[in-house]
Amino acid sequence: MELIWCDKIRLTKNGQDLLQHVSFTVEQGEFVGIAGPSGSGKTSLLRIMNLLHSPTEGIVMYKGKNITSYDPVQLRREVGYVLQKPYLFEGTVRDNLEYPYLIWKQKPDEEEITAYLERVNLTAGILKKRGSELSGGEQQRVAFVRSLLAKPEVLLLDEISAALDEENTLVLEQLIRTEHEDRNTTVLFVSHNTGQLRRLARKIIYIEKGQVIFSGPAEEFFQIRGGLKNE
Repeated sequence: MELIWCDKIRLTKNGQDLLQHVSFTVEQGEFVGIAGPSGSGKTSLLRIMNLLHSPTEGIVMYKGKNITSYDPVQLRREVGYVLQKPYLFEGTVRDNLEYPYLIWKQKPDEEEITAYLERVNLTAGILKKRGSELSGGEQQRVAFVRSLLAKPEVLLLDEISAALDEENTLVLEQLIRTEHEDRNTTVLFVSHNTGQLRRLARKIIYIEKGQVIFSGPAEEFFQIRGGLKNE
């Protein structure tokens, strides 16, 4: 089932084209890596899909409807977005992790919260800390857990392991993989890490200078660009 369809997306800021005629489709349950040099428009694309940018031209369809027809709050319940520079709300880690339950008008599930923390190598003791007290890597993992607790149908991940060491990067990757497999979550992740793209992606969208150069199976991409370096 076609879940996301981008057709001829163009994004212009300050007279500069950040994206130019970007078109691709994403099927429900696909695991898509978005690659390309720094400044090529990858983050801008994710922001459009989360209603944080509006395209200058073109259209994004989600579940058969123009994405701009969705209420932003409702869309973001279904389409979770974890930024490269994590954003935590004022207050404690507990406040942040209880937020997804509040927007769904549910009672916070302490066991679920603790279980997710443990799966990213964090303990329940972190719940009483304020976000400003955490390291960059801890903030990133808390922001990721907060997104998962909202049970999104789509995960947009922007370089979320950039602040992590190798051990925690692999832990995070395993959790992403598990969410994808257990809940059929559709995943689109931006990464400059070639090893990570090889480990996770089943499809690659490669963007260069704001244009899609390749969109297709990851295996085919790495056959064509086998010597791809981290960019």
